[in-house]
Amino acid sequence: MYTTDCNYFRIINYNNVQEGYYKWTGCTDIVSFTSIDPLKTQYICAKNVTVEGCGAPLNIVFIGLNPLKISTEICPSPTPTTTVTPTVTPSPVTPTPTSSSPTPTTTPSIVYQYNLQTGEWYQNVCEAVNMIANPSNVTIFTSKLFTSLEPGDHVYGDQNLSIPPVNAGFTISNGATFIQLSGTLIINVGVC
Repeated sequence: MYTTDCNYFRIINYNNVQEGYYKWTGCTDIVSFTSIDPLKTQYICAKNVTVEGCGAPLNIVFIGLNPLKISTEICPSPTPTTTVTPTVTPSPVTPTPTSSSPTPTTTPSIVYQYNLQTGEWYQNVCEAVNMIANPSNVTIFTSKLFTSLEPGDHVYGDQNLSIPPVNAGFTISNGATFIQLSGTLIINVGVC
């Protein structure tokens, strides 16, 4: 988190698959949540900026009070200045409307929900489902059937398909098939 009176920040999403989310307090103390698409850069004028943990990791760079003349817009000064009516000029500073939570831009028409067993390795999660018959301990949501999932697909922790599975270990199984995760990304699929 960076905190200032009111300065410019550059937010970069280096992830090439997943959107990132950040929360920022504007110069007029309005709190906003904003999403940033994969491999994109945004500039904002704000008092503080924090990365939200429900998306891709973001890189926040404190630039200062418009030192690079990135935009014709200058951050408001804490001391009163003379008012000048500016001409309308396009600017890369594009804050989005305030919302209570970030929402993804696309939602599939069918979302499947599964209550499954999770663990750290495929052996212990497959044994927990098949031999010990433990109750399910993780819920996942996906746009594909569990048996059709393959590396490169994603599973999520909510039906909006926006956050990683809650309390998920490295491996998730239905007793016959297991998947291994890195965040929301499936990196391996196998048979128990």
